Amino acid sequence: MDRLALFFIRMVMITLGFAVSSIVAGVALALLTEFITPHEAGRLASAGFDFGLVIGALGLASLVGYVAFVPAMLVIFYAEITKRRDWLFYALAGGIIAAVAPFLAAIVVQPAGGSRFDFALMATAAGMIGGLSYWLVAGRSAGNWLPGAAMVNDPRSEES
Repeated sequence: MDRLALFFIRMVMITLGFAVSSIVAGVALALLTEFITPHEAGRLASAGFDFGLVIGALGLASLVGYVAFVPAMLVIFYAEITKRRDWLFYALAGGIIAAVAPFLAAIVVQPAGGSRFDFALMATAAGMIGGLSYWLVAGRSAGNWLPGAAMVNDPRSEES
């Protein structure tokens, strides 16, 4: 496959992985902070989607994506260049990004009856869940588009 096509496919996978991880981390944060209680989430299956809950979860997901975008792209760039594919790297990176950034999110989302430390722990857990979801979508194949030993020694890549 053409190298430009591989690069384009990889960029699509990175974008899709970041979007999925933002949504998953936002929903996890909504459930952990009890913005959406498990009782309300259980009601969705029997009564159809409640518009307010969906908008609230997607709002938190967009907030998570906004806060984590720059640090996540730096981590993704590092992982692509170094071909890091282990799940623990992505889980820890998501947790660290979420541990550093909750003070920005706390301006918008105040914990319901908890301290800022509790919110930071919940944000860290949501970040780790988001990092794992990124690994599931795009992290397992990090760096596949880069030339490796097999591509360099491939006789088809040499010009006659």
